[in-house]
Amino acid sequence: MNSAALPAPQASRNGRLMLALIVGLLALPFAIAAGLYFGGWQPVRGIQHGQLLQPPAPLPASGLRTPTGQMLASIELQGKWLLALSIDGPCSADCARRIDEMRRIQVSLNKDMGRLRRLVLSPQTNDPELLGARQRQPDLQTLQAPAGWLGGGNTAGHLHVIDPLGQRVIDYPPEVSAREIRTDLERLLKFAWTG
Repeated sequence: MNSAALPAPQASRNGRLMLALIVGLLALPFAIAAGLYFGGWQPVRGIQHGQLLQPPAPLPASGLRTPTGQMLASIELQGKWLLALSIDGPCSADCARRIDEMRRIQVSLNKDMGRLRRLVLSPQTNDPELLGARQRQPDLQTLQAPAGWLGGGNTAGHLHVIDPLGQRVIDYPPEVSAREIRTDLERLLKFAWTG
């Protein structure tokens, strides 16, 4: 049956119904978006694999010591991105594995590998495993950090990304894989103009 055969009020009602259906379908995404926005919904997590610190945590200006005992101001670490491993005792097998992963992460960044430095923060920089790691990887820096230098909470075994301004921006617990950290760093260095 075509609309010419329908009485005028029936054809007008079908036209209004079709128009209302089209407008409703077009308005539905906006209504859902407004409901989510005003309801305060946020995605469970971002695209990074670690914990993004908001706001970034500035690091103390002093407190670091080199393996020879010289004081090192954190300003001397600024200018490049840092991938720092914090440990709270002797370097174990997990620690040695993580140091090796840090090197592989840096090398896999290809042209951006020069923008990243690796750092181990330990209360015992004369640990035999750390000394061996420094011999195998001369560009690895080991520093003695006082307890709580990175801020509150237990950060032992965590990897930290520190920006060129000396602020801790991302923390990675030990269970985050090297591949996930590399993905985050690749994305970060692609869009960062500093360091």
